[in-house]
Amino acid sequence: MPRRIEYSARLSGNAARTYAALADKAYWDGLMDRLREFTPVSVVESFESGDDGIRVEMTQVIAREMMPAVAQTVLQTDLVITRRAAFGPFAPGGVTTGSFSATIPTAPGSLGGDVTLTDDDAGSVLHYTPEAKVNIPFVGGKLEDVILENLENLFGIEEGFTNHWLRSHS
Repeated sequence: MPRRIEYSARLSGNAARTYAALADKAYWDGLMDRLREFTPVSVVESFESGDDGIRVEMTQVIAREMMPAVAQTVLQTDLVITRRAAFGPFAPGGVTTGSFSATIPTAPGSLGGDVTLTDDDAGSVLHYTPEAKVNIPFVGGKLEDVILENLENLFGIEEGFTNHWLRSHS
């Protein structure tokens, strides 16, 4: 059975400023620079931003020796992750919706979910609802937990980066 979590990134800029950052390729390139501290191969593969929304595809590679032991038992090579993020058009004063996913060609499972962007009293919130599913008997649930725990850490790093970006690009 798939596992789910929720994560709310609290951001210092209002939803319009946050959306403008997400619509800027330099933001995504900067985010990949930041993530290279953890995954030396982190690249924006494609980026589109227009009236119909935002689409981003990224590749990250995690060396096998950096993975938890339970993951190393299943994966025999480095982990090549293709991440996709999509946001619909900005909804002033409302809820801007989007989605995200991560695929790993050598892994028997899936990761994806929805994201919303809204204003709040202190700025804005990106609210993520990811779901992980690993189709391996006996260890699938443990791997799902590891994936979601690492994803929560990733969201925290991205939240910190985004707040820094919003403060330095006002």
